[in-house]
Amino acid sequence: MNLEDKKIAILSITNGGREKALEIKNHLKNTDAFFIKKDNDYKNEQIIVVNKSLKEFVSEIFDKYDYLIFIMATGIVVRTIAPLVVSKFSDPAILVMDEKGHNIISLLSGHMGGANEMTLYISNLINSNPVITTATDVNKKSSLDMIAKSLNAHIDNFRDNVLKVNSMIVNNEEVHIYIDGNYKINYQGFTLYDDKTDLDKVKSLVVVTNKKDINKMLNKDIENLNEKIIKVIPKDIVIGIGCKKNTDSDHMKNSLLKFLDEYNIDINGIKEIGSIEIKKGEKAIIDLAKFLDVDFKTFSVDEISKVDYLYEKSQWVKKNVGVYSVSDPVAHLLSEGRVIINKQKYDGITFSIGRIDI
Repeated sequence: MNLEDKKIAILSITNGGREKALEIKNHLKNTDAFFIKKDNDYKNEQIIVVNKSLKEFVSEIFDKYDYLIFIMATGIVVRTIAPLVVSKFSDPAILVMDEKGHNIISLLSGHMGGANEMTLYISNLINSNPVITTATDVNKKSSLDMIAKSLNAHIDNFRDNVLKVNSMIVNNEEVHIYIDGNYKINYQGFTLYDDKTDLDKVKSLVVVTNKKDINKMLNKDIENLNEKIIKVIPKDIVIGIGCKKNTDSDHMKNSLLKFLDEYNIDINGIKEIGSIEIKKGEKAIIDLAKFLDVDFKTFSVDEISKVDYLYEKSQWVKKNVGVYSVSDPVAHLLSEGRVIINKQKYDGITFSIGRIDI
């Protein structure tokens, strides 16, 4: 379980709960342990004493943590968080456990928030009984939101499509799935789509791919299926960029769109873009990152020099920026060597594509 960039809060209100909070905190990173009790003089550098009511304090931190772990009675937690709950697509993961650690309950945001996964993780750490009640998990089936989460994927009309597909899965209705590539997906409960599938029997088809046009990929006339297709687009594409100084932003954006179209790459599959450090202030690339809503990462000459020998060399580029090429080695560094499309030129701009392993 990857918790590197997640913030965790453990809240307790009794002495026993406080000690259990400290035990769990010792196993987790990025974790704050809070002991909520008014007029309390307890001191421990590993725990934060809060002299406020539980309801008041939780309202202050509810949207500041990815996980809230309550060590107290479930009824107290339900009454405390009730006014704050909005949606499983935005609420933090809520877990509840007793102060002895006998049981740990995934209470809220089991799938998207990761409460189910965290419940299992902590139950293994402290040998407690995990309580998970989401229907797909109880029936040992996967779900559309869990597939999307595992791939950091984009889905149009996310909420409606997740509710639709998960309802079908739970009610034992057939949902087909086509996986384009070697994505590591738990698709229990789904039916694999292949060339032998009878199109007339397909009620819903989940297509996992980073390709823009899926018609050729499926090798069938899917015109009648279009309204039944739900596309899951993994964010596993990284793009290395080289360009002339002061490149026009519109030219950069339009060139990328043309590039993606030519190579059948869905724009929603882009995870991040990158270039050489000297380009960190290049407006066209900065504007492109904003347009794509992705991170823009730069690499030093020394970093690029370690891999640029693997790709086509340009003495002109070496003379001007200190390395033999930019877009290919940057795509290499962004993808840990998984370059799938080498340098393509677009009037003063070069693009290369790498694919990360997810």
